Amino acid sequence: MPESIDRAEATRHAARSTTPEGAEAAFLVAMIWGYGPSGYGAWRTARVLAENPRAADRLAEVALVARDRGGLAAFRDLADRPLRYLGVAFGTKYLRFVTAAQSSEPAPILDAVVRRWLATHSGLRLNIDEWRPAVYEDYVALLTSWSEELALTADTVEQLIFRSAISQEGSAAWGEQWAIAADAAMPPPARKAHAMLLELDRLFDTAEVRLAREARRHLDELARIIQQDWAD
Repeated sequence: MPESIDRAEATRHAARSTTPEGAEAAFLVAMIWGYGPSGYGAWRTARVLAENPRAADRLAEVALVARDRGGLAAFRDLADRPLRYLGVAFGTKYLRFVTAAQSSEPAPILDAVVRRWLATHSGLRLNIDEWRPAVYEDYVALLTSWSEELALTADTVEQLIFRSAISQEGSAAWGEQWAIAADAAMPPPARKAHAMLLELDRLFDTAEVRLAREARRHLDELARIIQQDWAD
């Protein structure tokens, strides 16, 4: 493994994801990419693999569905038989790299960062506390329509949303160099608060459904208050 992992590296490791051994390796790399330097990432990833019987086999099954029928079908398959402790945010990270390795149409990631950006900039509020195929289908349809207008792929549009969101929220782990000026315009207390909210969101991405649902409305309200205070 290299010292740093980008999307291309994670995609390369997903090339053999249709076998249990390859799927487990692809999943590990996707989780390393997704969690970054977070101290709880290793424990949460191990929990998915340890507390789901034949987890690697199940991940390989999903990869086969993704290869043969596409990302939407793979999402529906996971919704029908989800892996415990693997939520939409990190599940779609796995799906993204598996589909990118198997086809020319990667399944776009839908996590808390993208969800919050969409709520702020488009008014679209997506419930990702559970595996809801209809919600993901609406999300993919929206990205597809934007991608056609911009002459980009839906996956590229998701990446642009993600980079914009994390840069605005002041995440030291994920911020883009080209957007540092925009981040600098935010007062230091607001930058710190946004970074804390991002970390909390990532924690609840892999929490039990009941806990995530209870926390989500409070996190959304905190984000709204911070944004309003900054604007004022």
